[in-house]
Amino acid sequence: MRERMLAAVATGDIDALRPVIEFNETPPLFARGAKPVGFAAAVDFLKARSFDGKGHEILAMLGAILEQPYVRVTRGPVEMFVWPAFAARQKPDPTAEERLAMYRCARFANLLLTNDIGLPLIERVGIGADGTWHYFWAG
Repeated sequence: MRERMLAAVATGDIDALRPVIEFNETPPLFARGAKPVGFAAAVDFLKARSFDGKGHEILAMLGAILEQPYVRVTRGPVEMFVWPAFAARQKPDPTAEERLAMYRCARFANLLLTNDIGLPLIERVGIGADGTWHYFWAG
């Protein structure tokens, strides 16, 4: 799934994510607390979330996220791979390089928002061990 996502990002066209999203049995969640978006509206939802309205911000951020190291998370019977690893396990005092990587994974609209330890509110991607893309949201 990660390779499919990166191939779509490399095209520079958010519509290239459509077949990747449709590869899942159900669409991934794109915002915490939001109602699930159907397959037909998924790319339009991502475009609307993008600062430029065309999806370029989302594509750039998705590529930056998936180029970072991941962490394996197990909750009950569900095993998930989460990118970037620092989204799941943040250090309270990141290096300058780590902080820059975090900002690459934050939406422009969220740059003034921080988490409970004062770090940027970064986006994350969760892909199940079975290859299902579960989510792409901030947290």
